[in-house]
Amino acid sequence: MNSGVGTEIRKNKLFNKKSGRTFVVAIDHGILMGPLQGIEDIADTVSKVAKGGADAIQVVPPVVKVIKENFFGRGSPALITRLDHSNYWRSIPEPKPGYYTKVFTVKDAVRVNADAVVTYLLTGFEDDRQEADNIHHLSEMVHEAQDYGMPIIIEPLGLEKGSQAVRNESLIKLVVRMASEIGADLLKVDYTGNKKSFTTIVNSTFSPILVRGGPKTKTLEESFQMVKDSLDCGAKGIVFGRNVWQAKDTAKMTKALAGLVHGEVDVKRAAKMV
Repeated sequence: MNSGVGTEIRKNKLFNKKSGRTFVVAIDHGILMGPLQGIEDIADTVSKVAKGGADAIQVVPPVVKVIKENFFGRGSPALITRLDHSNYWRSIPEPKPGYYTKVFTVKDAVRVNADAVVTYLLTGFEDDRQEADNIHHLSEMVHEAQDYGMPIIIEPLGLEKGSQAVRNESLIKLVVRMASEIGADLLKVDYTGNKKSFTTIVNSTFSPILVRGGPKTKTLEESFQMVKDSLDCGAKGIVFGRNVWQAKDTAKMTKALAGLVHGEVDVKRAAKMV
């Protein structure tokens, strides 16, 4: 039996039928950075995001047991689970020199009825053997995902000085193409800051791109404009975390971003909704 059929069915569950786009809310930060403000009570946060109209919610597999009610019945959001871990985004204790490791399997994702899995591709390690180890784990996960008919989202990031992801066009273009050729069904990619360079990146890959929200932006308008610009360049949706659940009103922010992604409101209208 062809497992590719399952991959296509699951992948399409992530996307809105009318707009052909998706709005994913990432709430898997706890395994990376602990109980950040906004996700201390993860069940409450997920409930607000689900009611606000997110197309999919991203967590680690063990969390599903405390939020499972949000995925019951027709019209519920899709479920994406993270399979790996890195300490690069953790400030206490300071990562020296930093690491990447696989934590969960695609089979763990299947057990919680996930619709897709997500994993990092990190470049810029102090030791090249760590990048090789990361790619080795990715290869295993891609093959396992294909066996189970599970879409795999690769999050390709270039690291600078071993800690922060950088929005450098040349580096992003490199890791995006690497991730595509490793076998990504979808990519979770940083917006470079301008439409010309990001269009070049979109055109350099054959895997659909979802834009990564990253750290909380200074203003709402900045966040909304980034969404609009990236979609104009050909991105198929967004994956936002802190910009959603660290907003003053998580449910309103979710609803506003969903409307913007699916073309129901413009940037000014979205800002007024929050």
